[in-house]
Amino acid sequence: MKIQQLASTNHGDARLARNVAVTFVGATAILALYFGQDVLIPVAVAVLFAFILGPAVTWVRRLLPLPLAVAVVVLGAVVAAGLLTVLVMTQLAEVASSLTGYQANLQQKIQDIRGLSEGGGAVSRFLSMVASLAHDLALDAGPAPAAAVRVQSGASSFASVAAFVAPLLHPLLSIGIVVVLVVFILLDRDHLSDQFVRLFGASDVHATSEALGDAAVRVARVLSLQLLTNFGFSLLVGGALFALGMPNPVLWGLLAGALRFIPFVGAALGAVLPTVIAFAVMPGWLQPFLVLGCIIALDLVIGQIVEPLLFGETTGVTPLALILSAIFWGMLWGPVGLLLATPLTICLLVLGRHVPHLGFLQILLGDEPALAPYQQIYRRLIRKAVADASAVALAEIEQKGPEQGLDDGMGRMVVLAEADHALDRLTASQIDAIVEGTDDVLDFLADTPDEDALLPEADAAALAAREAGAAFRCVGGRGEIDDAAAAIIAFALRHHGIEAQSSRRGDAASDGETEGSFTIPLICYASHPSDAVRRYNLRKLRGGVGRARHAVIDYDVAPAPAPSIAGAAGPRDTLAGDIATICRLAAQHAVAVAPGPAAAKAEA
Repeated sequence: MKIQQLASTNHGDARLARNVAVTFVGATAILALYFGQDVLIPVAVAVLFAFILGPAVTWVRRLLPLPLAVAVVVLGAVVAAGLLTVLVMTQLAEVASSLTGYQANLQQKIQDIRGLSEGGGAVSRFLSMVASLAHDLALDAGPAPAAAVRVQSGASSFASVAAFVAPLLHPLLSIGIVVVLVVFILLDRDHLSDQFVRLFGASDVHATSEALGDAAVRVARVLSLQLLTNFGFSLLVGGALFALGMPNPVLWGLLAGALRFIPFVGAALGAVLPTVIAFAVMPGWLQPFLVLGCIIALDLVIGQIVEPLLFGETTGVTPLALILSAIFWGMLWGPVGLLLATPLTICLLVLGRHVPHLGFLQILLGDEPALAPYQQIYRRLIRKAVADASAVALAEIEQKGPEQGLDDGMGRMVVLAEADHALDRLTASQIDAIVEGTDDVLDFLADTPDEDALLPEADAAALAAREAGAAFRCVGGRGEIDDAAAAIIAFALRHHGIEAQSSRRGDAASDGETEGSFTIPLICYASHPSDAVRRYNLRKLRGGVGRARHAVIDYDVAPAPAPSIAGAAGPRDTLAGDIATICRLAAQHAVAVAPGPAAAKAEA
């Protein structure tokens, strides 16, 4: 006992030490990202552009040697970026020079708003309060300072040029560093990938290579498709604004496309400035709202129709993870962090998928379900969310077929519930919720409008059992969870075309047989019963003891042949396996024990 307690204490101390170490490493990494951003941001941007230009280099390399291919692609990208920059700066200069001409239109808009607020309404009172506060603040501020007189000194023209160039030096140097890094990354990407494999995964070259390849493919595809869709969005926005008579439509289209790289909020930010300019430029109130509605409509079309068709399951990241990632990287690296949030999140997801110790990243960031379908159904039934559990069960059946879907959904759910019940993890109310919820889910599946899609193809044994007039009475073998298992097996038998009813252990069941049919008792379990339980349940049966069989839902063992029933597992009177196997074995048993005329008819 002392040894066990000591081992438990050591295990707890090791887990605490591991958590402290992970927290320390994470905090250190965040601090390094923040304080090292002057070095890390150009490197991250260079890697980003290397991913974008990588497919182009691969294509051009078929025609030219690698150095020439890299030079052509990088030079083309620099020229394209330079032309776009010149175009944007020219458009911005035109907007700045024409702002004074919009003053009269803005004053008219303000007069219109004041006209709406006349009459002593709430808007008028609010404007009066704001004006009063502004007047008080102006009085407190004191007299305006005298205008500064600039004295022209005899400084050299070189100092003037240096003062003008100095603010531009840092961004130009950053751009130059990024271009140089992109060139060397593209020239040496094969060697770089080998170095990463040697550094981080030399013990498992295959897994590390798969991780790098997965990350490269995902990031390159996402960035390329984002570039394509956002450029198309820019063209559509520019064309629409041109049709509406908006000045400088090229600028607003490019701005909307560039801001759309920011997840979720970029398109909204790209619509604000054109709308404000439209209020200043366009007469009346209709055209500005048309500008706003046009940008929003185009974003919805691109985001809800075009991108799902192009992207498919490319990213694998949940929307919530993208939002949180954008907030995190934006706080660390500013606007550049917003642009890099999506590719960096994808890289973290790939690490979580391929590195066992970082598996929590896949759970936190990935869009794959964190729980298996049967676990989802189990949790929802415990919470009495029957509608949600029914939706999960129906989705499993529609995706995997009636047999596999019922097993992976309801069958494994009841096995999990029985395992927790055996460990005393479930309260009485939770057990009742599972049993009642199972009946409700099965009723929902039975009432599905497209119920024919849920029916499996009847095999030869099921057809023979139906012709023999067999009917099964499924009843739970031990407790309430077994009652749920009986309801599931009866549901599966009915959908195989065999008459079956389920009843609970305390319910009175009729042992009578209708004309042309005979009843076979089927005692159902969600786990293997003991021999004593099996014998006790057989003694309790009122009729059909010779025909009765035990049915055990079991996914751990494959059915083994028995002398009496081909495919039966365990003792002669036990049918074990998944639900589809139980239905098949039950149909074979029904044919074997059918009365003479029915059996002869079935054999014929």
